[in-house]
Amino acid sequence: MKLFRIKNKAISIAIRYTFTIILAVVIMVILNYILMILFTRSNSSQEEPSKTVKAIALEFSENKENLTASTKEIIDASNLWVLLLNPEGNVIYSRNKPKDIESNYSLVSIAKLSRSFLNDYPVFLWESAENLVILGYPKNSISKYNWSFYSESFPIAFFGLIFFNITITVLLSILLGRRLLNPLNRLIRGIFLLKNEEKISLVEKGIYKDLAHSINETSLSLVEKNNKIKLRDNAIKNWIAGISHDVRTPLSMILGYSAVIDEDSSLPKETRLQAKIITENALRLRELVSNLNLATSLQYDMQPLILSTVRLSNVVREAMASCINGGLLKNCNSEIIVKDESATALLDKKLFERALVNLIINSAKHNKAGCTITVTIPRLINNSDQVLIIVEDNGCGISMDKLNFLKQKDLFNPSLNQTHGLGLFIVKSIITAHHGEMVIESKEGKGTTVVITMPKAN
Repeated sequence: MKLFRIKNKAISIAIRYTFTIILAVVIMVILNYILMILFTRSNSSQEEPSKTVKAIALEFSENKENLTASTKEIIDASNLWVLLLNPEGNVIYSRNKPKDIESNYSLVSIAKLSRSFLNDYPVFLWESAENLVILGYPKNSISKYNWSFYSESFPIAFFGLIFFNITITVLLSILLGRRLLNPLNRLIRGIFLLKNEEKISLVEKGIYKDLAHSINETSLSLVEKNNKIKLRDNAIKNWIAGISHDVRTPLSMILGYSAVIDEDSSLPKETRLQAKIITENALRLRELVSNLNLATSLQYDMQPLILSTVRLSNVVREAMASCINGGLLKNCNSEIIVKDESATALLDKKLFERALVNLIINSAKHNKAGCTITVTIPRLINNSDQVLIIVEDNGCGISMDKLNFLKQKDLFNPSLNQTHGLGLFIVKSIITAHHGEMVIESKEGKGTTVVITMPKAN
């Protein structure tokens, strides 16, 4: 599909390039034709020889084989020469006649004058009564061309010539355009590959040399950056896995010994109380390590989801029951409102239940003075492709600064608030893994509302 789009782009450029050349040629032809007409009409010197020879012929007719003084001065000043031939071809008058010009002409010689040149002198002929006037100009002073064509065939020839020129122009534009479009096509392919952050090695030559070099440099920079990110991610995953493994063993020993001390009735009450505190903090530390492992797995897509169609009312009730039975809602009231028992979603039930438990516990943990925690499954309008779960409390709420911290996507961002960050990060990561969204709304002193939107199961 990408190659097809690349090819279409290159073809579009070629068509535009060819059309531009054709349009330019047509405009040039039209302009040249207009300029040629204007030049021909405005250039009075082209009619001058004909007017001069006609005037000389008229003077010969009036003055009987002689010219006026003014005409002679014009002829001499312009380096012209004049012959007057009688019907027998003999020169009966001449002025400034060159030495290589004969004084007698046969019919054949006069016929040759139809080429408008006599011994390479440009000449113009005009009749004067029964005689013939020849007006000669210096050699190479005037260029003369005689064109002959049938009037009926002129339009066909003219338009045929235009078609021929356009055809040649198109062929040349295609041949020349290939030299431009082939490297351009490679550049387009390279730009598309940049989107996938793949390594690119374009040939750096021709008019696109600088652009190809920039694409190669960008590609190399992206590859190096991705390699560094992978090394960093692997280091983080290995470090967390190592820390988790190293912490579990001493935690197990601490929990074991603290439990023995707590259950030993022979020990003083104060010592047993201290053992109980050790046990509670060790359990909290074990939960923290477990959450850290889960958060890392979700962050780097290492947590496989076991998906099935789950009724939301069931998973909400089970999550709330788990919190109540674990004694985690000592000072809080709880309520479940299900307005749509048929609402279902494609979930990893255990993982999603953990997200709900974290949300409920988070409300209880940060409202030690007590609050009411309500989980609602609202009824949605018909044909909706999403389902909602709303977890809300009427407790102390969350400040705006902490809300901004919770919007961070990076677990390892140092700005994340430690008291709120990890639990809600896990919740958000679990929901994101299920292609859902989570929105937190809160005001200090007015409670917190978390709205979870999930795709509806088909």
